[in-house]
Amino acid sequence: MRLCVYSVLIFALTSSAQDKPKLDLHGDRFPGLTYEQLTPAQRPIADRALSGRGTIGIFNITLRSPELSEAMRGIFGGRIEPLLSNRQNELAILLTARFWTTQYEWAVHHRVAAQAGVTEDTINAIREGRRATTLEPDGAAIYNFLTELLNTKQVSDGAFQALKEQLGEKRIVDLIALVGFYQTVSLMMNVDRFPLSGNQKPELEAIAKPLPLASTVSFTTGNSARFTPLHSEEMTERQKAFLDLVESGKLEGGTAGPLKVLLRSPELGEAILRYGAYERFHMPLSARLRELVALITIRAWSSQYLWYEHRRAASQTGLNDALINTIAEGKRPAGLGPDEEAVYNFCTELLRTTHVADATFNAAKRQLEERGVVEIMGEIGYYQTVAMLLNVDRYPLPSGIAPELKQLANPIP
Repeated sequence: MRLCVYSVLIFALTSSAQDKPKLDLHGDRFPGLTYEQLTPAQRPIADRALSGRGTIGIFNITLRSPELSEAMRGIFGGRIEPLLSNRQNELAILLTARFWTTQYEWAVHHRVAAQAGVTEDTINAIREGRRATTLEPDGAAIYNFLTELLNTKQVSDGAFQALKEQLGEKRIVDLIALVGFYQTVSLMMNVDRFPLSGNQKPELEAIAKPLPLASTVSFTTGNSARFTPLHSEEMTERQKAFLDLVESGKLEGGTAGPLKVLLRSPELGEAILRYGAYERFHMPLSARLRELVALITIRAWSSQYLWYEHRRAASQTGLNDALINTIAEGKRPAGLGPDEEAVYNFCTELLRTTHVADATFNAAKRQLEERGVVEIMGEIGYYQTVAMLLNVDRYPLPSGIAPELKQLANPIP
């Protein structure tokens, strides 16, 4: 009888251990979490990942903020339809990984890009920081568009028109959102120093200009937006449903800013606005620090309309006008509080160099804790995406408002 009881207990303990989900998460500055460490809010997210695509990429980082992980879900994994062809998709990812010098993403997507039809000549040129010269017409349009956008934060009329002829307006929006996604992935992995797997070796050397521009690029400051407003009779039922969500207030975000552009790709547009609603209204950083992160990111992209909107919001949160004016002028503000200085140093160093030093990371972690650092990265990713959408569109300022931001070589010292 006693033997039987022992056998039942051993079986129960063994079954319990086998039934417990196993997380295989990795990181450096953000150590891999175990299932036992997860909070009740984190476990459903881990369970869903384990039963689906798996705990890949930045999952270990975003899991620090369950609400952020949920807000980003539609962009990072919930694409309803293919955005671009596999070859176009992988070319854009390689260019983004090269710009950010993100070793893990390059190592993974180098192989995938070759399988998707990106030639080794093109892959090698991008890796070595040379201009690719053997691209097909759609690839050349994507290449020129993204090298201009990532380097200069704007796009010439020639590059925009060439891409529009190849992809159409919807796919341009899809491409910008894809690059916004992989910029966020890249900056998170770089901050974490996400480790390569056992058989992978770093392929990307640090280069001052990893995506060289064409020798002849001419930018004009056009006054007209590139994406014209859509009238009701021009919209699909899906576009009308998306617009109704916003106009009714069921989806936070408002009808100004990127909505006009996002209507071209309503499924993706809805996901981006849900991400934005979290960043703008629900993330746990104080409103003052949240607006400081927004101002720094917007200044890095010299996005005039976003600056106009957030200058007022920043002032209302308690950031003084002298600090805001100094950031607008491309100078380092004086008199920052300890938390403001940690946030300023973290954001500017990451956006300027694509990495952060140990001292910068540790200072931010001391002030904001681990989750706070993750929240900053999520916010930077969101505002970079919106800045790209508005800058490509040349979204206009309200009548009578003059642009405040000058184009500077180093806008965030």
